[in-house]
Amino acid sequence: MGTIAERIATRYLPLWIDGAIRGRVRRDLVDLLRGMPEIADAPVGLALRDAGLPVPGRSRLLQRLARRLRAAGLVADWRDEQSSLLDEAGREVARCERGVFRTLGIRNRAVHVNGFLPDGRIWVARRSERKRSDPGMLDNIAAGGVAAGETLRQCAARELWEEAGIPAWRARRVQFPGMAILSLREVRFGLHDEQVVVADLELSSRFEPVGRDGEVAEFLCLAPADVGRRLDAGEFTIEAALAMRDFMQRRIAR
Repeated sequence: MGTIAERIATRYLPLWIDGAIRGRVRRDLVDLLRGMPEIADAPVGLALRDAGLPVPGRSRLLQRLARRLRAAGLVADWRDEQSSLLDEAGREVARCERGVFRTLGIRNRAVHVNGFLPDGRIWVARRSERKRSDPGMLDNIAAGGVAAGETLRQCAARELWEEAGIPAWRARRVQFPGMAILSLREVRFGLHDEQVVVADLELSSRFEPVGRDGEVAEFLCLAPADVGRRLDAGEFTIEAALAMRDFMQRRIAR
């Protein structure tokens, strides 16, 4: 099978956006992409025809490409939500439909919040069986992709309210320990390339989370040892497990 880096090198071609490699396209989709007016050949790989375009123009071009890929049946999870493509300095290069990031192998960002109590217990969410990805698996108390134009703190507050009913005044206490974990794996039509930004929120022992958007089936308040067993048993989603293991190492192991 080889490592993920080896598979990417053999199965994917670089996609140039704004003069740099910012995506990777599966080789069996290359000919189809070459036939789309938004795409040109590059010396190595493919390139978005965005030379000289400002961010709004590049965003419109990328969104047109996203709609063509959707029409071709090559976007597995169209959400009608836009995410930002950032450069190495964190500046926005373009924004487009979140679902196409995987088809084009573009890196996305998500915030995962670990909710915990003063006595060390941890709140864990079980994803609804109606979720499109990882139904029924365990998750952090709240997590979600960072929307275009949204700060990490705004994303955390929005997800905490929508998924766990945590009001804004309490969500303002969320802490970012500075940990960002890269999650990279192959998925349908392309690559899941996501920067998982870890956040922590201490909750009152009297507070109980309540799902508001139907994405959570139930909440479990677990002792660290129980969380550890469930992590080892593979009950958590991949990204939630990364964020939870980081939390356990920082706060429980000490």
